[in-house]
Amino acid sequence: MTRHPARTATVAAAAALTLVAAGAPAQARLADRTPPTAPYVLYADGLRWTGGCLPLTIGIQRSTDNVTPQPALVYEVFADGVRLGALTDNGANAAVWGVLRFTRPGPQTVTARAVDAAGNRSAPSNANVVTAYAC
Repeated sequence: MTRHPARTATVAAAAALTLVAAGAPAQARLADRTPPTAPYVLYADGLRWTGGCLPLTIGIQRSTDNVTPQPALVYEVFADGVRLGALTDNGANAAVWGVLRFTRPGPQTVTARAVDAAGNRSAPSNANVVTAYAC
């Protein structure tokens, strides 16, 4: 069997590049220390007509991140500092929106934070005072 040094070196280099490329996303996540930009709450409202108790309808302008793609960011939503839940970006709309539940009735300050794939959290969004209506 005849060996071709140039072909052997090319195959070895391609295999090494494949291994490096496969490990790059994990390394990038570990090295990512930069938080996403702060989101902006476009609207937040406690609606009486929505099914269920204490509903919060919220729309958030998307954040950006230096590593995590925009559709992969998660948005944590808070009312008076209490985490109500998280919204994921489905990538289909200009904003991220959803319905969450308040933990108590009455006026509350609603904010959001973006979280990237490395777990970095943005600064809080603008604040909106929303009244939560009981059932």
